[in-house]
Amino acid sequence: MKRILMVAMLLGVAAALAACGGQRTALDQGVALYKQGDCAAAQPFFDQTIARPNETMDIAYAYFLKAKCAENAGDAAGAYENYYAAKIVVCYDVATSTEHENLNTYARSEYCERILPDTLHKLAPDVGAAEVKAIKAKINAELNARYMQQFSTSTK
Repeated sequence: MKRILMVAMLLGVAAALAACGGQRTALDQGVALYKQGDCAAAQPFFDQTIARPNETMDIAYAYFLKAKCAENAGDAAGAYENYYAAKIVVCYDVATSTEHENLNTYARSEYCERILPDTLHKLAPDVGAAEVKAIKAKINAELNARYMQQFSTSTK
């Protein structure tokens, strides 16, 4: 009887652990692949997160990790584009946050005001002024269009 009870208990624990693993988001999967050093396999998960995020900061984190991957691959323009997008999203989130006393808000503010601007400043010479201007225009247009979508209504 004890053995049957023990087997049933182990099966229950295994099922609970399997269920927890099944709840992983696209961002979780991308982060896991990024941490393993497999940026190529992580990219589709980051793109999926950007397209359908659970929250605003998921977008910023996906852009940030895409930038790290591009930077590690020596793609200065790709890194600049994704760092810039991450900065815009983080700064938007900080500006619209209602949690002014939250430590996470302070950390995001540090990324918005110092870390990401410094990183962009360091990458800019490798990218070139004309390309920086084009990247900023592209990302601003994409993120503005995405923001404005929330106000559009379907007439079907």
